[in-house]
Amino acid sequence: MNRQLKLCTTLLFSLLLLSACGEHDHDHDSEDDHDHEYHRMTVWEENMEWMVKYELHENSGRIEGELYISKNSSPVRDASGTLRFEAAGTIENETEIHHERSGMYHFELFFGDTDTPDLTAEISADGETYRIRFGEADRFAGHPHLPADEIVEFEKNRQWMIDFETANASVRNIPTFVSAIGKAVPNMKHFMEVTSPVDGHIDQGNLSIMPVSGEQIRRGDIISAISPPLNAENSWVQNRLAFIQAEEAYERAKRLIENKAISQREFQQREREYEARRAGYEHFIGRGDNGTIHIIDEDDYLYLKAAQNGVVERIYATPGRQINSGDPILTLYNPDYLWLELTGYSDELDRLTDLLGVEVQIGRDRTSTLDQQSVTLISRDEQSDLTGTKSRVTIAIDNRNRLVKANQPLRAKLLTGSGEPKVAVPSSAIFDEDSHRVVFVQHTGDQFERRVVNTGSSYDGYVVIEEGLSEGERVVTDGVYPLHLVAGNAEIGHGHSH
Repeated sequence: MNRQLKLCTTLLFSLLLLSACGEHDHDHDSEDDHDHEYHRMTVWEENMEWMVKYELHENSGRIEGELYISKNSSPVRDASGTLRFEAAGTIENETEIHHERSGMYHFELFFGDTDTPDLTAEISADGETYRIRFGEADRFAGHPHLPADEIVEFEKNRQWMIDFETANASVRNIPTFVSAIGKAVPNMKHFMEVTSPVDGHIDQGNLSIMPVSGEQIRRGDIISAISPPLNAENSWVQNRLAFIQAEEAYERAKRLIENKAISQREFQQREREYEARRAGYEHFIGRGDNGTIHIIDEDDYLYLKAAQNGVVERIYATPGRQINSGDPILTLYNPDYLWLELTGYSDELDRLTDLLGVEVQIGRDRTSTLDQQSVTLISRDEQSDLTGTKSRVTIAIDNRNRLVKANQPLRAKLLTGSGEPKVAVPSSAIFDEDSHRVVFVQHTGDQFERRVVNTGSSYDGYVVIEEGLSEGERVVTDGVYPLHLVAGNAEIGHGHSH
């Protein structure tokens, strides 16, 4: 789903959510929820989520509720199987699940002789058989225990309506880095200047072939047409005329020698004259050819064709303008290889020993990391700026994935060390709410805790959590904003110590 469609879906869901606040909800799994107390058990295995949500009827010794099955955050259809109470490896009671709607299955199960049996399931879905152990169910558990003070319930059928994903907080090595700002510029080792091989002027009758700044040029594209000046004293005219005359004389000599109208010696003389004139003319129009152009002499014009792929950086020559041999026509650069010219605080750049990578911020909420094989430190500017606090570094990058464009301003983090292991979450899990940074911790399939966290540095799409979250806790990474709307006006707490 592209970004615009995803945004529209979220806004539509938000409108539906707000309109539902003033109306009675008739969904089976939310109807009269305020009059019911549900116990919940959730198991996550790879891309599967299994949640049982049930009421405990102590008097009759049974539980009744729904089993929700998700795969890749979408409902699993047409599942079948049983839920069981097991104790010491023995099945005390079991019941079949009954399909109620996509991803949701009703069940009713009675306790046996054991008051605290294991609740398990054996389910067939999508050609696979799964055995799930939810944990211990207590016949006399009473009211369900809330996992935290600030619990938000976000029902499964609503999660399935939007893009919704979760992930575990994990320990990652966040490298030490130096922050810098600057821009991407053409790499001078992949920078080419096309100059005129002759005197003449840029032909006005071929306006359409002249490229413009920023245009992509392919090998073989015509980039300019040069015609000789009006006065015929130019050496291009003289050399070209001498070459044409020698060529015509040689062609005539070939016909005459066939008829034995000239001697072999005279034929060889005209052949040598032609070869010399041709070599001289080709050498002449090839002056200034640095591997970036091929020169084609045709119809009283010299057509300059690109010998390499590139992007036009700057145009010097304009149609109708007089041009001399050696004058620049345009410059090309290879966008696959760029330099980053970056400025940072001198004392921080002094700590830049080994360059292990560069994290580039290329959009408001988008960063990408170039590894050590894709970056090379070209130079350090030992001079500071006028403030005496900042200096510049130049870094060559492999830009074949077109991460950045020439002249694009950017922010970067220069990675200088492996750092230390810290708990981190995907940056999309962080929600800025007033002066707080918040994550939604998933306790069960439809219960989430809004928790304030203290964040640290970010790297490669992950944000360090300095305080407020432990390794292994599950957080929402996609669908955070709709969950925030569900949370409504509940007050922000002070987080939890972990």
